Amino acid sequence: MSKSLDGVLTKKANKKETFTNEQVEDLMKCMDPKDGYDYFARNFAYIQHPVKGKLLFEPYEYQDRLLKSYHDHRFNINMLPRQTGKTTCAAIYLLWYAMFTPDQTILIAAHKYTGAQEIMQRIRYGYELCADHVRAGVTNYNKGSIEFENGSRIVSATTTGNTGRGMSISLLYCDEFAFVQPNVATDFWTSISPTLATGGRAILTSTPNSDEDTFATIWKLAEDKFDANGNEQEVGVNGFHSFRSYWEEHPDRDEKWKEEELGRIGEERFRREYNCEFLVYDETLISSLMLTEMTGDSPLVNMGQTRWYKKPTAQYTYAVALDPSMGTGGDNAAIQVFELPSYEQVAEWQHNTTAIPGQIRVLSDICSYITKETGNENGLYWSVENNGIGEAALIVINDFG
Repeated sequence: MSKSLDGVLTKKANKKETFTNEQVEDLMKCMDPKDGYDYFARNFAYIQHPVKGKLLFEPYEYQDRLLKSYHDHRFNINMLPRQTGKTTCAAIYLLWYAMFTPDQTILIAAHKYTGAQEIMQRIRYGYELCADHVRAGVTNYNKGSIEFENGSRIVSATTTGNTGRGMSISLLYCDEFAFVQPNVATDFWTSISPTLATGGRAILTSTPNSDEDTFATIWKLAEDKFDANGNEQEVGVNGFHSFRSYWEEHPDRDEKWKEEELGRIGEERFRREYNCEFLVYDETLISSLMLTEMTGDSPLVNMGQTRWYKKPTAQYTYAVALDPSMGTGGDNAAIQVFELPSYEQVAEWQHNTTAIPGQIRVLSDICSYITKETGNENGLYWSVENNGIGEAALIVINDFG
């Protein structure tokens, strides 16, 4: 039966209605603040399957857990493989939240305009096919926003440094947040955080991209769930609850599917897109796959903060290199010691709060130790990067003598 009103598939706001007992019961179950989202999703949320077309939403087990994570935690960060229904789950939850929680402002921020419009299209699809006795009436209805009779609204936008600034946001949903340009993501999160601090909620969802972007930073802090006393908490040190799923949890995916997909996109992209590993896509000197599989060795001895993996001997020559930093808590300064001609790393040092004079003293101490152990002043070469900050290091070396 068509639900058309004024020529569109919407429900008129603030109209008189008559309900049957069954409809009242449906409405009450959808309004339940504890489980209402689940009842709504299973009984009234229709989705558009790419092959099967219109379907009543039947969540997979991991989608059940994802929706519960949305509902139970104020701050959510979710890492899921490609094409696992994460956007569909979000559209259903956001629609339920707006219709059954009055006076809320929901902001959808996507890394591209088309992404924001795709989420809104799924929300509109679910709304237009929702049973009339359950859905709320609308006062404004277009491609970029929906306003409901209960005072709630859903607004979509492309993620920029100023998106959401000046808005009183009740619930923020960020789609594919890892793929927002790094400087834009940093500016956006800086500007939006004060708004959320007044009581707002946030849902960040993405597949991984870089291991150094804003999404990765928030994810790593969310995974750090141990407090100062070593007790494990339900949320991370930043207050975010982390959720992830795996490609094997999708019932249509098995080892045969994996082999076919590996043949199409290769191992590196498969591990990033489906295993949700933080593999940098950019070309690097060492393959990102190899970097993830490398493991560290325990040092033979620690001398201060210098870790020695092998004792220097007169049999070899040694190269010592300093990559200086400002020493103000940002990038690390680093010293590497290599044995020649084997090119084996024998020692390393790094720190991000040691000033440049302190870095030169550490370099000098390392060189002195090697000379003492080998008894050969001519078996040692040292170097300092002299671009930018390195020029300040050279001045200190000149003064140091």
